[in-house]
Amino acid sequence: MKLFIESAETKKYIYIFVLIIFAFLFSVSVRFTWAYWATNTIDGSFLKWNNEFMVTTNDSYFWAEGARDLIFCDRDNASMGEYYQQNCHQENDLSPVEESLPKITHFLYDILPFSFETVIFYLPAFAASLLVIPFILIGGRLNMPLAGFIAALIASIGTSYYSRTVLGYYDTDMFNLLFPMFIVWLLSLALTTDEKKYLLLIGFTIAIYKWCYPQAYALEFAFFGIIAIYTIYMLIIESRQNKKLSISEILFLKQNVSNYYLLSIMLIGMMEAPFAIKIAGIIILYLITFRQKSENIALYVFVVAIVAFLILGGLNPIISRLDAFIFQRDGTVADGMLHFFSVGQTIVEAQIVNPIDIPLRASGGVLIFAISIIGYCWLCIRRPVMLLMLPFLGLGLLSFWGGLRFVMYIVPVTAFGMGFFIFRITEIIAAYIKDRKIALIASLVFVSAMTTYSLYPLVKTAWEYKTRSVFERDEVSLIEEFGKNASREDYVLTWWDYGYPIRYYADVKTLVDGGKHDGNVNFPVSFALSHDEKSSANMARLDVEYTEKRAEFVKNNQSGAIPNNNIAWMMQEYGFVNSNDFILSLKTDIKLPEKTRDIYFYLPYRMLDIYPTIMRFSHLDLMNGADKSPFFFIARNFEDTGATLILNRDQGTNGLYIDKLQGMLVTQAPDRKNLPLKRFVIASYDESGKFQKSLQNMHYNGLYSLVYLRSYNTFLVLNEDMYNSIYFKLFFLEEYDPNIFEMVSGNPYAKFYKLKM
Repeated sequence: MKLFIESAETKKYIYIFVLIIFAFLFSVSVRFTWAYWATNTIDGSFLKWNNEFMVTTNDSYFWAEGARDLIFCDRDNASMGEYYQQNCHQENDLSPVEESLPKITHFLYDILPFSFETVIFYLPAFAASLLVIPFILIGGRLNMPLAGFIAALIASIGTSYYSRTVLGYYDTDMFNLLFPMFIVWLLSLALTTDEKKYLLLIGFTIAIYKWCYPQAYALEFAFFGIIAIYTIYMLIIESRQNKKLSISEILFLKQNVSNYYLLSIMLIGMMEAPFAIKIAGIIILYLITFRQKSENIALYVFVVAIVAFLILGGLNPIISRLDAFIFQRDGTVADGMLHFFSVGQTIVEAQIVNPIDIPLRASGGVLIFAISIIGYCWLCIRRPVMLLMLPFLGLGLLSFWGGLRFVMYIVPVTAFGMGFFIFRITEIIAAYIKDRKIALIASLVFVSAMTTYSLYPLVKTAWEYKTRSVFERDEVSLIEEFGKNASREDYVLTWWDYGYPIRYYADVKTLVDGGKHDGNVNFPVSFALSHDEKSSANMARLDVEYTEKRAEFVKNNQSGAIPNNNIAWMMQEYGFVNSNDFILSLKTDIKLPEKTRDIYFYLPYRMLDIYPTIMRFSHLDLMNGADKSPFFFIARNFEDTGATLILNRDQGTNGLYIDKLQGMLVTQAPDRKNLPLKRFVIASYDESGKFQKSLQNMHYNGLYSLVYLRSYNTFLVLNEDMYNSIYFKLFFLEEYDPNIFEMVSGNPYAKFYKLKM
């Protein structure tokens, strides 16, 4: 009998292992369709650098910079060259060399026979596909491995999850659902068994999750909350069932003691403390549970853990995240006496979503989503332990306020809901059909049909999701060549979308990037990109030097002695109270700080489409937040009728057009206006790549300029402020004061200018 049981257990483990392998390969294969498309469907060579596809999201370059610096700093890795071994990482360069993903990548690079570019490009597909493991393990734990298997297939390519773990999406999002699902699996074991080893594993998993994914706090805290609620519920139930016991006796019943230790070890894993200290704390607490009469101190240990958690600032991360994604949604954010534009208004994934988008991105369809939610509710009734997944649902509902980034958390809930629904209906079919052969056939048909129905829209979306690399080959060539001639201490001033890639390919410093882009740091960069040469140059020099000065203050623990943003600090030291007076002074020859390094402007063509957003950060009154954006219009959908040039053809008679004979800009609705054009400019590149320009003056009192970018087949309508701004003057017209700027390099994709002040 014993041999039979062991054989059955072995078969079960083999069965689960086979399901995991199949689901893993399925997930990886779907993600590899991107590489197939780029290799066989189009000429993907323009998406490659160093013989490998480039990453597909800006944030990837942040982690890649840290991993690259760690590899360069590895003196055992002689292949990287002596220069990099001696100059691997400069002070205040914002490289994430202490973060988890660069360290993991460094380790993988050392043990795998692949190039660095190959490792970072393909890692998301394999790491994200590990998600299938906890799903199938949970299914096995609930004695329904089929439900876990189907859920694993669905969740692994759920649209919201897939879009953030596609090939080239080298980011910590690949861990965002993996570790929480392992936590669910371990919690289900800890709550239903007496084995203390699960306390240790839960503590380790929570600590590792927070190490791998710094934003893990909200979900971890939600798990803690649901276990706390369960503990209180058990106390109430036990007090009713054991009325003869005193309160102190009920508090120290075996199940409650186990819950106290579970909550305590979760708190240690979530603490804002160094990783090594948390691991040590988890091990010590685990050993305490084996002491004789350890149940007598369990509640006191829990209280101590709470106090330590709060003292170490345990609530700070979740408060700051809620503030960033939910509460800071107005147009401006006050920073002292100054008002800055809120960056939350400009990030697509943080925008409030249409409710219909949630079921589409979570499950692939409204009906599938509805069935999945019904299935999850049914699952919780049959297996109450699966209420542990409620934190996913709760966090996912934040998408109504926090934007698309939160939809991902609904994927595990709907996946398990659909998996259980299919599994339970299959059981019902098998129970009602007497003939076993017919029942088996009917069950297989139903499982196959429903699984295909659930997976088809997800696979279809994955195939159609053909995101491009962040930069293309010609852009990277320009940036990397620039980096060879620039000092690693120099700054490149550009918008934050390009901060990480610039640092990665040129190994220089930037003022803003994908993680450093609050309104107060965006203001001076936006200002320098969208004002006249003199003002822009002065602001660029000021912001760079004050940024370096601030780093010194922070290093010496003196940041409390200076204002919390550079603009306020500049105003204080230059003696201005009103920000408008300070802005006006930038047009003059003000005394600038001593130059400590060179500054370069990176101006890419791709910035044109987001330029209206860039302007909003600096074209406002800092004293009250009032919008002062200048006029700027991009026309690609135009039509030349001979006498007129219709600039927005899709709006028909309500659109904007140019009266070519009169040289007038004509507005149609709501009030017709004839506005004189000051000039008409044509800018283009010839076949050899040489820049050409022609200018025709029109009305001396004109308010607007019409610029035709022939090489891009685009018209621009600009008022004088925009026409004289750095971006248009230097990139599109190549007009600049040689005493202020010097063109370093450029092509039709982007241009570098050196600030000579």
